[in-house]
Amino acid sequence: MSLWLILLIIFAALAFMAHPSLCYRKCERWRGEQFAHRGLHDIKSGVVENTLPAFIAARDAGYGMELDIRFTGDGQVVVFHDDDLLRLAGDARKVRRLTLAELKAIPLGGVDDARVPTLREVLDAVGGKTPLLIELKSGPGNGRLCRALMDITAGYDGEFIVESFNPLIVAWFRFHAPRVVRGQLVGPMPSYRPAGNGISAFCMAGLLANFVSRPDFIAYDANARRFFAPHFQRFMFRTPMAAWTVRDPALAALIRKRGEMVIFEGEGRPN
Repeated sequence: MSLWLILLIIFAALAFMAHPSLCYRKCERWRGEQFAHRGLHDIKSGVVENTLPAFIAARDAGYGMELDIRFTGDGQVVVFHDDDLLRLAGDARKVRRLTLAELKAIPLGGVDDARVPTLREVLDAVGGKTPLLIELKSGPGNGRLCRALMDITAGYDGEFIVESFNPLIVAWFRFHAPRVVRGQLVGPMPSYRPAGNGISAFCMAGLLANFVSRPDFIAYDANARRFFAPHFQRFMFRTPMAAWTVRDPALAALIRKRGEMVIFEGEGRPN
């Protein structure tokens, strides 16, 4: 067997593994959509990320909003990014170890009225006025979290799409809720190495688990250098894309010109 044939087979196998969903029309409505990252927050003004004031500010400004969901210790779905409360509250306890009542008693970012909201509270506050991009955080009970999201959003009078770094979570929507637009979050290889070896980091950063989840869009780290996977997706497959987290208005303008979704923060806020 010639070297060129071997390389062709390898390329074909990698392309099959990395290929996204073929349902491109599902993302047509989302081209150029703008999402405020964890709401429209500014800690200097006392508006903390992933809290109701941040989401209300995004709603009132007419922006969509990106948010993160996870379970509490008593099985409630709350909106919070980190595994623990150390960064925002100086408390090293894990969110999944605390009850909702215990979480509600902890102020975030040094702001007394900034508390962890439930997903239901966020949906009530947004009221369907602007779209949501919901990231499901990976942890114990991933399937339960997916089902809980669908139960909570049943009858919600508003648009939302989902995304996750975990391909198995994205795959859950492929097989159990195919009408929901689903996205695969991806970062460069160094971001995966603390949690795995070089091979797993290469596979995750290269989106080689797409054959399981077949995502409708790819959400990529717009600030990463030497990051091949987004370029491959964009030019090989014409995959719908979302860029995170954009803090440069010039970069935001370029991304929107390409028709991609923009997940922005701070200076990246569109004019």
